[in-house]
Amino acid sequence: MNLKEYPLKDVRLSQLLEAGINVVDFVCFAPGQLDEEGLRAFFEKYKKISCRHFHADESTHFKCPVKYEQTDWEVIVAFCRENNKKFYTLCNQAVALEDSTFAGNILFHQGDRSYTIEYFEGYGTPRDIEKKSQSEIKVFERVFGEPITEDAPEALKQLAAKLSAFRSLTSVRPLVMEFSIYPYPIGKNQVNYVCWEWRRGWLHYPLERIVILEARIKELEAILEENGLGKAKTA
Repeated sequence: MNLKEYPLKDVRLSQLLEAGINVVDFVCFAPGQLDEEGLRAFFEKYKKISCRHFHADESTHFKCPVKYEQTDWEVIVAFCRENNKKFYTLCNQAVALEDSTFAGNILFHQGDRSYTIEYFEGYGTPRDIEKKSQSEIKVFERVFGEPITEDAPEALKQLAAKLSAFRSLTSVRPLVMEFSIYPYPIGKNQVNYVCWEWRRGWLHYPLERIVILEARIKELEAILEENGLGKAKTA
Protein backbone atom coordinates (compact mmCIF):
# COMPACT_ATOMS: atom_id res chain seq x y z
CA MET A 1 0.00 0.00 0.00
CA ASN A 2 1.65 3.23 -1.15
CA LEU A 3 -0.26 6.03 0.55
CA LYS A 4 0.57 9.24 -1.29
CA GLU A 5 -2.33 11.07 0.33
CA TYR A 6 -4.05 10.73 3.68
CA PRO A 7 -7.27 8.79 2.93
CA LEU A 8 -10.73 9.53 4.26
CA LYS A 9 -11.86 7.61 7.36
CA ASP A 10 -14.04 5.15 5.44
CA VAL A 11 -11.17 4.39 3.06
CA ARG A 12 -8.86 3.76 6.00
CA LEU A 13 -11.37 1.29 7.43
CA SER A 14 -11.51 -0.52 4.08
CA GLN A 15 -7.71 -0.64 4.00
CA LEU A 16 -7.67 -2.34 7.38
CA LEU A 17 -10.16 -4.94 6.23
CA GLU A 18 -8.22 -5.55 3.02
CA ALA A 19 -5.12 -6.11 5.14
CA GLY A 20 -6.92 -8.83 7.11
CA ILE A 21 -7.57 -6.67 10.18
CA ASN A 22 -11.02 -6.96 11.71
CA VAL A 23 -13.49 -4.05 11.56
CA VAL A 24 -17.22 -3.83 12.14
CA ASP A 25 -19.59 -3.58 9.18
CA PHE A 26 -20.32 -0.01 8.09
CA VAL A 27 -21.84 2.25 5.46
CA CYS A 28 -20.69 5.75 4.55
CA PHE A 29 -22.34 8.69 2.78
CA ALA A 30 -20.63 11.83 1.49
CA PRO A 31 -21.91 15.24 2.64
CA GLY A 32 -25.32 16.00 1.14
CA GLN A 33 -25.63 12.47 -0.25
CA LEU A 34 -27.41 10.58 2.52
CA ASP A 35 -29.16 7.53 1.05
CA GLU A 36 -31.98 7.03 3.54
CA GLU A 37 -33.16 3.80 1.93
CA GLY A 38 -29.65 2.37 2.08
CA LEU A 39 -29.26 3.52 5.67
CA ARG A 40 -32.63 2.00 6.59
CA ALA A 41 -31.60 -1.33 5.07
CA PHE A 42 -28.36 -1.26 7.07
CA PHE A 43 -30.28 -0.44 10.26
CA GLU A 44 -32.78 -3.27 9.66
CA LYS A 45 -29.89 -5.69 9.22
CA TYR A 46 -28.41 -4.99 12.65
CA LYS A 47 -31.26 -3.30 14.61
CA LYS A 48 -28.64 -1.38 16.61
CA ILE A 49 -26.10 0.92 14.98
CA SER A 50 -23.71 3.72 15.91
CA CYS A 51 -23.76 6.91 13.86
CA ARG A 52 -20.55 8.85 13.48
CA HIS A 53 -19.58 11.82 11.35
CA PHE A 54 -16.28 13.08 10.03
CA HIS A 55 -14.90 15.91 7.93
CA ALA A 56 -12.53 15.67 4.99
CA ASP A 57 -10.15 17.96 6.89
CA GLU A 58 -9.59 16.06 10.12
CA SER A 59 -6.88 18.48 11.23
CA THR A 60 -9.54 21.11 11.95
CA HIS A 61 -12.58 18.86 12.56
CA PHE A 62 -11.37 16.00 14.75
CA LYS A 63 -14.36 15.66 17.06
CA CYS A 64 -17.63 15.43 15.12
CA PRO A 65 -21.22 14.49 16.12
CA VAL A 66 -21.72 10.89 17.19
CA LYS A 67 -24.46 8.72 18.69
CA TYR A 68 -23.59 5.22 19.89
CA GLU A 69 -25.81 2.12 20.05
CA GLN A 70 -28.97 3.58 18.50
CA THR A 71 -32.14 1.49 18.15
CA ASP A 72 -34.71 4.17 17.20
CA TRP A 73 -34.92 4.70 13.43
CA GLU A 74 -36.51 8.16 13.71
CA VAL A 75 -33.70 9.36 15.98
CA ILE A 76 -31.09 7.86 13.65
CA VAL A 77 -32.43 9.38 10.42
CA ALA A 78 -33.01 12.82 11.98
CA PHE A 79 -29.49 12.86 13.42
CA CYS A 80 -27.92 11.80 10.13
CA ARG A 81 -30.01 14.17 8.01
CA GLU A 82 -28.92 17.15 10.05
CA ASN A 83 -25.23 16.33 10.23
CA ASN A 84 -24.87 15.00 6.68
CA LYS A 85 -25.38 18.57 5.46
CA LYS A 86 -21.79 19.30 6.51
CA PHE A 87 -20.10 16.01 7.36
CA TYR A 88 -19.58 12.53 5.99
CA THR A 89 -21.99 10.12 7.69
CA LEU A 90 -20.48 6.80 8.77
CA CYS A 91 -22.81 4.31 10.45
CA ASN A 92 -21.51 1.04 11.80
CA GLN A 93 -22.81 -2.12 13.38
CA ALA A 94 -22.99 -1.44 17.11
CA VAL A 95 -21.15 -3.65 19.57
CA ALA A 96 -22.01 -3.85 23.26
CA LEU A 97 -19.71 -1.31 24.92
CA GLU A 98 -20.36 -2.83 28.33
CA ASP A 99 -18.80 -6.11 27.18
CA SER A 100 -15.48 -4.57 26.15
CA THR A 101 -12.49 -6.17 27.88
CA PHE A 102 -9.87 -3.64 26.78
CA ALA A 103 -9.99 -0.51 24.62
CA GLY A 104 -7.26 1.90 23.64
CA ASN A 105 -4.66 3.10 21.16
CA ILE A 106 -1.49 1.60 19.83
CA LEU A 107 1.00 4.25 18.71
CA PHE A 108 3.76 3.27 16.29
CA HIS A 109 6.59 5.75 16.69
CA GLN A 110 8.75 7.34 14.00
CA GLY A 111 10.97 4.29 13.86
CA ASP A 112 9.66 0.82 13.09
CA ARG A 113 11.14 -0.80 16.18
CA SER A 114 8.96 0.57 18.95
CA TYR A 115 5.37 1.20 19.92
CA THR A 116 3.33 2.39 22.88
CA ILE A 117 -0.06 1.01 23.92
CA GLU A 118 -2.42 3.05 26.09
CA TYR A 119 -5.55 1.22 27.22
CA PHE A 120 -8.18 0.89 29.89
CA GLU A 121 -10.32 -2.02 31.02
CA GLY A 122 -14.09 -2.33 30.77
CA TYR A 123 -16.88 -0.22 29.25
CA GLY A 124 -16.15 2.19 26.44
CA THR A 125 -14.46 2.91 23.13
CA PRO A 126 -10.86 4.01 22.46
CA ARG A 127 -11.97 7.67 22.28
CA ASP A 128 -13.06 7.40 25.93
CA ILE A 129 -9.41 7.27 26.93
CA GLU A 130 -9.31 11.06 27.05
CA LYS A 131 -12.08 11.05 29.66
CA LYS A 132 -10.25 8.68 31.98
CA SER A 133 -8.17 9.70 34.95
CA GLN A 134 -4.49 8.85 34.87
CA SER A 135 -5.06 6.05 37.38
CA GLU A 136 -7.49 4.31 35.01
CA ILE A 137 -5.12 4.27 32.04
CA LYS A 138 -2.45 1.63 31.66
CA VAL A 139 0.57 2.02 29.42
CA PHE A 140 3.30 -0.22 28.17
CA GLU A 141 5.98 0.30 25.57
CA ARG A 142 7.98 -2.14 23.56
CA VAL A 143 11.10 -2.11 21.44
CA PHE A 144 10.80 -4.64 18.63
CA GLY A 145 13.17 -7.53 19.23
CA GLU A 146 13.03 -7.22 23.00
CA PRO A 147 10.69 -9.27 25.25
CA ILE A 148 7.39 -7.73 26.30
CA THR A 149 7.09 -7.47 30.07
CA GLU A 150 5.31 -10.41 31.65
CA ASP A 151 2.59 -8.23 33.19
CA ALA A 152 1.27 -7.17 29.78
CA PRO A 153 -2.11 -8.88 29.15
CA GLU A 154 -1.78 -11.78 26.74
CA ALA A 155 -4.64 -10.44 24.60
CA LEU A 156 -2.75 -7.18 24.04
CA LYS A 157 0.49 -8.95 23.16
CA GLN A 158 -1.35 -11.00 20.55
CA LEU A 159 -3.13 -7.96 19.15
CA ALA A 160 0.10 -5.96 18.91
CA ALA A 161 1.57 -8.76 16.80
CA LYS A 162 -1.44 -8.66 14.43
CA LEU A 163 -1.50 -4.89 14.05
CA SER A 164 2.25 -4.57 13.61
CA ALA A 165 1.82 -6.17 10.17
CA PHE A 166 -0.28 -3.19 9.04
CA ARG A 167 2.35 -0.61 10.03
CA SER A 168 4.64 -1.95 7.30
CA LEU A 169 1.98 -1.15 4.68
CA THR A 170 2.06 2.61 5.25
CA SER A 171 4.82 5.13 5.78
CA VAL A 172 2.63 7.35 7.99
CA ARG A 173 4.37 7.96 11.33
CA PRO A 174 3.47 8.33 14.09
CA LEU A 175 0.60 5.96 13.35
CA VAL A 176 -2.27 5.41 15.80
CA MET A 177 -4.54 2.37 15.61
CA GLU A 178 -7.67 2.32 17.76
CA PHE A 179 -8.78 -1.05 19.10
CA SER A 180 -11.22 -2.87 21.34
CA ILE A 181 -10.92 -6.44 22.62
CA TYR A 182 -13.97 -8.55 23.43
CA PRO A 183 -14.53 -11.90 25.15
CA TYR A 184 -16.39 -13.22 22.09
CA PRO A 185 -16.19 -12.95 18.27
CA ILE A 186 -17.34 -9.65 16.73
CA GLY A 187 -17.09 -7.72 13.46
CA LYS A 188 -16.67 -8.73 9.83
CA ASN A 189 -14.11 -11.44 10.53
CA GLN A 190 -15.75 -12.75 13.71
CA VAL A 191 -12.68 -12.60 15.94
CA ASN A 192 -12.32 -11.23 19.46
CA TYR A 193 -10.92 -7.81 18.56
CA VAL A 194 -11.90 -4.92 16.32
CA CYS A 195 -9.86 -2.05 14.94
CA TRP A 196 -11.87 1.17 14.74
CA GLU A 197 -9.46 3.04 12.50
CA TRP A 198 -5.89 3.98 11.80
CA ARG A 199 -4.91 7.62 11.75
CA ARG A 200 -2.01 10.03 11.94
CA GLY A 201 -0.74 10.39 15.47
CA TRP A 202 1.47 13.44 15.15
CA LEU A 203 -1.37 15.92 15.64
CA HIS A 204 -4.13 14.42 17.74
CA TYR A 205 -2.37 11.96 20.01
CA PRO A 206 -0.60 14.70 22.04
CA LEU A 207 -3.91 16.54 22.32
CA GLU A 208 -5.50 13.46 23.88
CA ARG A 209 -2.72 13.31 26.48
CA ILE A 210 -3.15 17.03 27.25
CA VAL A 211 -6.86 16.49 27.92
CA ILE A 212 -6.07 13.65 30.32
CA LEU A 213 -3.44 15.68 32.14
CA GLU A 214 -5.76 18.68 32.42
CA ALA A 215 -8.47 16.44 33.89
CA ARG A 216 -5.98 15.04 36.40
CA ILE A 217 -4.91 18.56 37.41
CA LYS A 218 -8.57 19.44 38.08
CA GLU A 219 -8.94 16.32 40.21
CA LEU A 220 -5.90 17.27 42.29
CA GLU A 221 -7.09 20.86 42.66
CA ALA A 222 -10.45 19.59 43.92
CA ILE A 223 -8.74 17.34 46.47
CA LEU A 224 -6.57 20.22 47.69
CA GLU A 225 -9.59 22.50 48.00
CA GLU A 226 -11.52 19.88 49.98
CA ASN A 227 -8.63 19.74 52.41
CA GLY A 228 -8.35 23.52 52.69
CA LEU A 229 -5.13 23.64 50.70
CA GLY A 230 -6.50 25.18 47.52
CA LYS A 231 -6.21 28.73 46.26
CA ALA A 232 -7.34 31.37 48.71
CA LYS A 233 -10.83 32.62 47.88
CA THR A 234 -11.19 36.32 47.22
CA ALA A 235 -13.82 38.31 49.10
